[in-house]
Amino acid sequence: MRQPQLGTLSRRDGFTLTELMIVVVIIAILTAILAPSVNLGRIKLNGAMQAVGTTLLACQREAVARQYDVIVMLDATNRALRILYDANNNGTQDSGERVKVITLDRAVVFSRALAAARPMGASPINLTRTVGGYPAIIFYRNGSLSEAGGFYLTSVTAAAGLAKAQGDTRAVELIRATGRAEWFRYNPAAGTWNRGF
Repeated sequence: MRQPQLGTLSRRDGFTLTELMIVVVIIAILTAILAPSVNLGRIKLNGAMQAVGTTLLACQREAVARQYDVIVMLDATNRALRILYDANNNGTQDSGERVKVITLDRAVVFSRALAAARPMGASPINLTRTVGGYPAIIFYRNGSLSEAGGFYLTSVTAAAGLAKAQGDTRAVELIRATGRAEWFRYNPAAGTWNRGF
């Protein structure tokens, strides 16, 4: 086996401390440039909208499949949806009836912020019926809803009045006859609502 001679370069494995420091500095600079442009509130809001949409659809399907009412209560104080599987269709929680709570992210609230009101109403939650002290909608066994109405969701920063976050506001309008939800996204530049979220 040949021994390396003095004065020749041998192969090196790994990185020097200087090379690692240069990489760390580059990553820090890129993070500082890109971080302010990332709107985490909007990302969390979109995640909450997907969770709400999936929950409402699952509640409608459960009501049809099980042939009993499913009540969705909107708990604005705790940022949650409370779902009552009302097996005896009496509109109240009885012993043995299942209740499920879907909690929204802390960065998401029931609020319209500074967005223009939709035809459903200007309040954060626009429902006339209450169950257990909460505004509620009921999915009936035929898939329809107890009433038309809706609610608004937005980021905490938009609810606090931050102008650049007003595009975070979303609206959910509920169609009574079909039990479906329509989704809208606020466009602050035009002062209009666009379908979808």
